[in-house]
Amino acid sequence: MGTGGHSFSFGRNWADFAKGSIDAGRVRIAGRHILEFLGVPDLRGKYFLDAGCGSGLSSLAAFDAGAARVVSFDIDPDSVKTTEMLRAARGAPASWTVLHGSILDETFVGGLDRADIVYSWGVLHHTGHMWAAIERAAGLMNARGVLYMALYTTTSSSGYWVMVKQKYNHVSPPRKRLMELRYLIRHTCLPLLLRGKSPLRFIRTYKDNRGMSYLTDMRDWLGGWPYEDAKIEEVVRFCRERLNLELVNLATGEANTEYLFSRRR
Repeated sequence: MGTGGHSFSFGRNWADFAKGSIDAGRVRIAGRHILEFLGVPDLRGKYFLDAGCGSGLSSLAAFDAGAARVVSFDIDPDSVKTTEMLRAARGAPASWTVLHGSILDETFVGGLDRADIVYSWGVLHHTGHMWAAIERAAGLMNARGVLYMALYTTTSSSGYWVMVKQKYNHVSPPRKRLMELRYLIRHTCLPLLLRGKSPLRFIRTYKDNRGMSYLTDMRDWLGGWPYEDAKIEEVVRFCRERLNLELVNLATGEANTEYLFSRRR
């Protein structure tokens, strides 16, 4: 799916989330999700590289899970500041570094040490050059490293959402709020009510999956631009044939599909 139009301020959205929502419970939930998908009990002795750290929640979860080293970077200055805030709350440990940089910047990426876990959740499809970004992220794996990424999956509605995202990024703040209300009613409340489920319970327990916030994720979804998506088989084939990676784990069920790749032996 192509890109174009105005970009979305991911960093400000994540800053709003981090200031009022990140607590010990969310950090534990985020950490549990990461560990379960990786299939490990903790991250002791591991170097965790968070490519596109956003709110910094995943980096903090990795640090609390015992990672020996955490490096977080993002192209958005607000995301860098937010992640630095979380790092400072842990006493600014020397084992956790926060950097300003882009996965598409060859010089920046070339200066990073190769990691045991390259993590990029819901990021690479927002770079405007998704396939190049995946390749750069894979290049940051060390010899025994893994690539843990989440990407938007192509559906029959992908074209519709491109139009929604373009519109959202061009309208005034009051009209953005109206679009959010329409999304809440049309794509959350009504589908849940038709299935006999409570929208209020869904929103209240939304954090139980990855520690995230419904409102933050909704705005990220509506406004997230640049935007690309891909079919699962396209991603697996690209990583296998172009990058010589093999699929270790995969999880669907959200707009994002989670992938875990290692190097083919």
